[in-house]
Amino acid sequence: MGHIVFAAPSIRRFHLHHRLRRDLLRRGHRVSILCTERTEFTFWREQVSDVDLIVPSYRDNHPDPRIDSFVQATPADQQAELHRVALPILHWLERERPDLVLLHEDRSIEAACIQFAARTVGSRVLWTGPGLLPHTMQVDQRGLDADAQIRRWTARDYRVIAPDRALLDAGLTHAMSGTAPFALPRQEVRVPLMRRRLGDAISYALRGRFGAAMQALTAWRAPFETEWPVGMRTPSIEMHATSVCVLLQHRNDPLVVHDATDPPDARTLIQQAIAAADAIGPDTNVIAVLPGRVTEAEMGIPQLAGEHFDRVRLAPLGCAAAVAATALVTITINHPMATVALLAGTPVVHLGRALYELQGVTTHTTIDELPTATEAALHRDRPALRRRFLTFLLQHGHVWCSQTAPNHNGMLGLVQAIETRLQTDAESDTRPLPYRPGPTWPLATP
Repeated sequence: MGHIVFAAPSIRRFHLHHRLRRDLLRRGHRVSILCTERTEFTFWREQVSDVDLIVPSYRDNHPDPRIDSFVQATPADQQAELHRVALPILHWLERERPDLVLLHEDRSIEAACIQFAARTVGSRVLWTGPGLLPHTMQVDQRGLDADAQIRRWTARDYRVIAPDRALLDAGLTHAMSGTAPFALPRQEVRVPLMRRRLGDAISYALRGRFGAAMQALTAWRAPFETEWPVGMRTPSIEMHATSVCVLLQHRNDPLVVHDATDPPDARTLIQQAIAAADAIGPDTNVIAVLPGRVTEAEMGIPQLAGEHFDRVRLAPLGCAAAVAATALVTITINHPMATVALLAGTPVVHLGRALYELQGVTTHTTIDELPTATEAALHRDRPALRRRFLTFLLQHGHVWCSQTAPNHNGMLGLVQAIETRLQTDAESDTRPLPYRPGPTWPLATP
C-alpha cells in the first residue's frame, strides 16, 4: 500500500480528483490532500477526510539550505512570499514521507516548490495536466509541456519504439470527429458553511488579497463552471488546396506564458504567415484559427484581415482540427492542436517550446525566420521518426482520460500511471488493470 498526496488540487477539478481518490482507496492506497490556500482547504475538508493546510509562517525561521537554494533561484519579487510557505511545505512532507506526490495542471511557483520539497525528502512526483488531444491528459515525472522529461530525449531514443498505426489513426479520427467519452457519474458537491467561507474572506482581506477574498465566498461553484472541450466543426470558409494554417493563442494562454519567449501578437504572426505563404506560392492563402471564446477584435486582427481579405480567412476554434490536418503547413506558437497536424502528416512550425517539439518531427524557429523555416519544413519529412515519436507520446506520455469528463478506462489509466511510479510497488495491490491506450472510439472494445 502506498501513500499518495494530492498537492494543491484545484476546486474546479474536484470531480477528477474525487474519482481518482476513490479508485486509489479501493486499491488499498492511502490518499491525503495537501492544500496551500484556505479556500481550497475549506472546500476539500467538506468533501473528504484526510485534508491538511499549509499555513504560511511569518516568523523569522532559521534558513534551511535544503530549500533556500530553490527560493533564491526564484524571481526576487516572489522570494519573500515563497519563503513563508517553503519551509512549512518541506516540514509537512518530511513528517508524512509520502510515496508519491501528485500535481495536476498548476504550474505555479508554489507547485514547483512542492515538487522540489518532495524530491528533497525522497518522495516521487507525478504531474498530470491537459493533453495534446481532446479528452487526454499528460503524465510525466518532471513536469508538463516544456518541462516534461520527454523533451530531454533526442531522435536516437525513439529508434526502439514500434509505431502503432492503429493508435495513431484512431487518435486522428478521434480529434477530427470531436467525440466525447462516456463520462462516469459525478459526485455531489457539499457546500462549505457560510461562516467558514466568511472566515477565509476576512483572512485574505487582512493580508491585502482582496481578489482572493471575493472568490472565497463563491469558489465552491467552480466544479459546476468547468469549461468543456470545444466541439469540432466543419469549416464554413472555403478550403483552398494550398493553405497555411495559423493556430492563434491568447497572450494569457498558460502555454504562451510559461513556454514562449517574446511571443508575437496575432497581427505579427499572421503577417509573417502571409510572407511564408508568399514564399510557398502566389496562390497560397492563410487560415487563422481563433482561440476559444475570443473575437477578432480582442485579438486585434480585423483590420489586418480586411487588408488581406483575398489571402486571410478567420475560423473558430472548433475548426482547428480540420484546418490543421488539411493545410499545407501549420504555424503556431505552441498550440496543442498542432498534434492533429502531425498525426495527419502536416509539417508543424512553432515559435515556442512545446511537448511535441522534436528535431526532425517539428520545426522550431523565430518570428523573423518564420517564412524561411516554413518553406524548409515543407521539404523536410521523416515519417518513420514522426510515427515512433507520436506512438510513444500517446501511449506512455498521455493517459486517455478527460479531466472534465473522466471515464472508466481513463481512470484505470491514471491509477496505473500512479502505481507504476510508487516506491512501494511490492506492497500495493497488484491486480492487473485492463487499461487500453487510445480513444473509446474508433478503437474496438476489448
